[in-house]
Amino acid sequence: MGFVCSKQKENHTEKRVEIKKQEDIRQSVSTTKEAIDFVESNSLANVMRTKPIKSYLVEQIEKQQIQMDSCEILAERIEAKSQLIIRSYNHFTEKALKIKSKVLEYYRNEYLNYINSNLDTITNIEFIQKETIQLLVETTIILNCLMDKNFDDEIELWWGNNYFSDRIQHLALTATDCSDNTDAITTPIIQYINALRNKILQVIPVQTNQPKSIANSVAIANVHLTQFYQDLKLEFAKKVDEEDENY
Repeated sequence: MGFVCSKQKENHTEKRVEIKKQEDIRQSVSTTKEAIDFVESNSLANVMRTKPIKSYLVEQIEKQQIQMDSCEILAERIEAKSQLIIRSYNHFTEKALKIKSKVLEYYRNEYLNYINSNLDTITNIEFIQKETIQLLVETTIILNCLMDKNFDDEIELWWGNNYFSDRIQHLALTATDCSDNTDAITTPIIQYINALRNKILQVIPVQTNQPKSIANSVAIANVHLTQFYQDLKLEFAKKVDEEDENY
């Protein structure tokens, strides 16, 4: 009987441990989902439009417990925004797609290559991870702002001017080249991405092959953009015909 009781006790202990693990997993998933939902919310985008404080996002990332496991989810959410960006078409659409493409190119190519290489020190790795999480959060909010037809880039461009300047100085040993991009909306974030690349290039060489996910994302964006212009032409032609009939 003693053996039976002992075995039952052991089983109960194992079950409690397993239940605790499951609860921890559920809690982690819930926290991650809530954090991503917070990042995606229009309210956060609206706050950033009126409150461009450098430390604000850092505080929110810590408060909302946005962890390393949120990176891939954030990247997937950003990649899935192509159709939404085009459906919300305005004069910022092309710039939004460019920012989206550049950020994902960095994440899928340089960042994942860097993390998987395990060639750097823990201190540098944690620093790059933290910067990348913040970049993905910022990109999500930037895209949400640019999709808003009421966004005023002259007043509400919170990521312009010197928003990235101090972080670029910590990352890059040399000045970042952004000669192919000179507008106020895309230049700051592309300069920052170039600084992240420079930091990573000190450790490992960049991969030249473009990931399929990025190529597919760009291809999908081009297809939807072509369809959008076709629909626009048809709508315009329809209105012209209706006006001719009225005459």
